[in-house]
Amino acid sequence: MKIIDTEKVPVDSEYEKGFDIRFGVNDATCDAKKIVTGRTFLPPGGRNEPHYHTNSEAVMYIMEGNIRVTAGTGDRKTEYIVGPGSFIYVPQGEVHGIVNCSDSESAEWIFMYPGVPNKEAAGTIIL
Repeated sequence: MKIIDTEKVPVDSEYEKGFDIRFGVNDATCDAKKIVTGRTFLPPGGRNEPHYHTNSEAVMYIMEGNIRVTAGTGDRKTEYIVGPGSFIYVPQGEVHGIVNCSDSESAEWIFMYPGVPNKEAAGTIIL
């Protein structure tokens, strides 16, 4: 067993520009073989680019704030407003993106990429 304090994990601001991401569980922090879990903070009005993961599903649990999640592309694109206490499941390969709905408050969530040891192995493709 290993306890990881996300306040002591380095912030990764390069993986998704504009996000404060702390990868708490992966092969580097605790020698995890088949799971990546982290904590994300998104500033007011922040957003990421549409993207997908070639090698992993994604799961998010919203802790604070309301976010707009877009799934799919073209005429198959849908949007959802999601708040605290909600889980979001994204199938492997599905295009998705996130926007913080607030102009004054940050949003925060916990995410997971099952089946892979690190973010690189998830095969994230930015569109």
